Amino acid sequence: MVDQEPDWSVLRRRAVGERIRTVRLHRKLTQEQLANEIGIDRRSVHRYETARRDPALSMLLRIADALDVPLELLVSGSLELDLRDTARDERPAR
Repeated sequence: MVDQEPDWSVLRRRAVGERIRTVRLHRKLTQEQLANEIGIDRRSVHRYETARRDPALSMLLRIADALDVPLELLVSGSLELDLRDTARDERPAR
């Protein structure tokens, strides 16, 4: 018998995927461009954005870095946050 994934896990993965997509589009990047930036194929980006696959923490860090946003924005942030506050030239150094 295969255990079914808990509903909260699916919802969390969906929320993370939507945040990745929203920020990527705000940055005017295609899935292909983001994939090239982080060293994966476009299909993997698509799978993350559509909640078909759960990105590992190391991948989330690479995505956040490529999108130039704090990791917190992708995993628990509110998209009501003004993304202009995380513009490349205004973001504090890590």
